[in-house]
Amino acid sequence: MTRALSLAVITFALTGCASSSRSLSRLRRQATLICQRALTSSDRIQPPALPSGTARFLRRGASALSTELSALRTLKAPAENADTYSAALAAQSRQLNILDETIRGLDRGADPVSAVKTLQRRLGPTESAEDAAWRTLDIPACAVR
Repeated sequence: MTRALSLAVITFALTGCASSSRSLSRLRRQATLICQRALTSSDRIQPPALPSGTARFLRRGASALSTELSALRTLKAPAENADTYSAALAAQSRQLNILDETIRGLDRGADPVSAVKTLQRRLGPTESAEDAAWRTLDIPACAVR
């Protein structure tokens, strides 16, 4: 009976690991598709020819990021990867908040050149955190581009 119980435990453990591995593979495939779509969409956004077009440019970028984030939030990471996945999504959410704050500042008359410099400085640490999370999950398509 002990041997049968041991075999059952081993079989259960192996099945659990395979299931987890399949879940992570599925997450990687689904997230990659979402991020590739978002990248294609954001690549179509033309940078402003004049500083006065900065707010419109950032709005379009924020919209693309928001759509990507919403889609990524529908996915479920395996339990052992949930914290890292949550960290990636939290970093994207912080980036979106920073973009929104910058857009509001531009709408109130902030200098576009200064606003963009400040935006780049503020986004740096958040982009690094997001990049690290996506690379840990082995989902390079979602890493900071």
